[in-house]
Order: sequence, then structure tokens, then C-alpha cells
Amino acid sequence: MTHPNYDPKTYRRPAVKSAASSHDGDYWTVDKPNRGGALCRPKTETQFKPSYSVDWEIFCPIGPQLAFHVGCAVGDTLYLHGGVSSFGSLTPSNKLYSLNINSMIWNEVRVEGGPALSHHACITLDDRFLLLIGGWNGKGRTSSVIAFDTEQKVWLYPKVSGFPEDAGLSSHTASLLSDGKILVLGREGTLRSQRKDRLSGNAYMLSGSLAVGEFVFTEYSHNTESRSGHTTCFIGPKLYIMGGRNDNFLEVHSGYKSGKYDSDKEAIDTVVKVAKTLKPMAKLPHGRRHHVALEGSKGVLIHGGEKFDGPPNRHPAGEMYIMTDSKLSGVNFYLLGVSREGRAGHVMCVCRNQILLHGGLGDRRLVHGDTRVLRVS
Repeated sequence: MTHPNYDPKTYRRPAVKSAASSHDGDYWTVDKPNRGGALCRPKTETQFKPSYSVDWEIFCPIGPQLAFHVGCAVGDTLYLHGGVSSFGSLTPSNKLYSLNINSMIWNEVRVEGGPALSHHACITLDDRFLLLIGGWNGKGRTSSVIAFDTEQKVWLYPKVSGFPEDAGLSSHTASLLSDGKILVLGREGTLRSQRKDRLSGNAYMLSGSLAVGEFVFTEYSHNTESRSGHTTCFIGPKLYIMGGRNDNFLEVHSGYKSGKYDSDKEAIDTVVKVAKTLKPMAKLPHGRRHHVALEGSKGVLIHGGEKFDGPPNRHPAGEMYIMTDSKLSGVNFYLLGVSREGRAGHVMCVCRNQILLHGGLGDRRLVHGDTRVLRVS
């Protein structure tokens, strides 16, 4: 059967249309691949536009096979914790791994006391500590707060209070704010059930410190929609909640400021510049969950996830988007391309100005262990 967008006079391969293409004829097409990526060029070439290649290139081919794990970068090291090693597993790992990006060697960090968790959240503190929040421990959802000291190589269990005893968190997000507090946002549920009448979209503010050894959850808002497997990112004073439900892909809240270092955003801003050479999409992306997103100072990079409009988990999405927001043009999404590396439940981090992706579910629900780097040329 001939592809409905295929025109042998114009294209060498079938066209991949962005959401904007339903209204516009000058959509972008896929040409000859370069290093596994998609070379994009406009259909109408009356005016010169620079071609570019963007996709995930192998960085380290062999590593821990994990999905629904967490990852954070500290210095030259990418750390991974927890997750599951096979699709549908309810038994999370308690292992901690490290990848030195200079030596390209994975190591298991063997320290007693590591928690077994999946579907949890992780942030870095003081470029030293990994702070794990909530997650599934194999028996139920938790509201635990556990830290790993990357210098002393020890697990820390601070005192935690304020979260409802009969509830827990999984597939939520944790965002470090500029005042040092942590916004925990996502679908709160009972410890073991997924009954819809026991779910809400509450937000919690987590305050405290490892120096004091105590953290406190404070219920912050009921004004967020129920989401699971979503992402949260910042641009300036705005918080953007994306995905995690079939409808209302994007939710925006004002009055927040990210606590991330500006140096961690430079790699994303480079990709944003490329995206702005494209035409914005006419519609928002389709609903998805278990995708990944990273913020820059000028935009957000989004990749992968499970779409709600297809067979669950069998073919994770490969789309790469950039979202921007400005007073002049408002919120815009740009389709960078469609990667061959469709993933869900994976990890994406910036480490030494390189955008790295690890693991996750791929086609046929296989769990991957490779590490890839985003190349734009």
C-alpha cells in the first residue's frame, strides 16, 4: 500500500508530518539518515533553510537494563537507581549504578541500606546528594524521603512527616524550587489500589534539610489535574505540567522559579535554537505518559512516552519536541523529528553539557540498557 503522504517526485522516503501539517503544506520530511538521525528539510525550498540532523546516538552500548528508574548527574558521573528489569514486574531493584562519562565504565555502587523502589522521583542537592522521593517498594506506594551521599558513599534516612498515612506516591514528579523547597506533584493514591474514586491531583510542598535530618510534607494545592507519568519543568516564573493523562496535555501555573543551576540548561538551549528555525505546530502533541523532559532557560525538550491513542507499551513514541513560551507568541511546540529510539519509562539527564538518555521500554516491551547522547548537526 502506498503511503498517503508519499510523492515520488518530491521525496525519497515517505513524509513524516508534524501536527502543523494538517493546516500547512510546507511540513518537514525525512531524508537520508545521518548517524541514525533524521535529516530534515522543508518540502518547499524556494528559500534556503539549513538542514540538520538530530537523534540519539550510542554513547555507551552496554549498561544496566532498567525501566521506571531514576537518574541524576553529579559532576562527571551519571547515577541510576531502582526501577524494574522486565515489563510488568512488581519487584523493584535496590541497586545503585554509576557511569563515569570520561572512562565510559558502569559500576554498581555497593552500599548497604539501599531502598528497593520504582516509579519514584529524584533530585540532586548541593551537587552531592541524590534525594529519592516516594515510589513503589514492591508492596505499596510510599512517601519516603531517602538520600545517598555521593561523597561519603552512605544512605541517609531522614525523619519524614506530614503525608497521609493511608496514601503514597508513584509516577509523580519532584521539582526543586529556587527557595530550596521541593514541589511534589502527581496523582496521590491509596497504598495498594488504583481505584479512581481514591485518586486526586494534589500538590505537596516538601521542606527540610539533610543537615537537620528531617523533611515535612505540607499539602499545597488541590488545583492540579490528576496525572500519572507526567513531567514538570520551568521556563522563567512558570511551571509546565505535561502529559500523564489522555486529555489536557499541558497545564501551566505561574509564580514558581526553578532551583536548577543555569549551567545545566545550556545544552537544552542549544537545541531550542535549532527548533526555532522550524514552523510551530498547529496543535498540542497527543496525550502521553512516562515520557521525559528537561528544561532550559528558553524552552523544554520532550522525548518519548506511551501514547494513549495506540496499543499500550508496545510501541513507545519517538517524537522529539521543543516547547517554548514568550509574551509575544505564547506557548509553542516544535517537532524536532521522530527518533528511531522510541522509549518510555526512561531517564534523560544533562551531564557535563551533554544530553544523555538511558534505558526504558522499547518496542515489544523490551527493557533497554544502553546510554545514548543527543546529537544535533
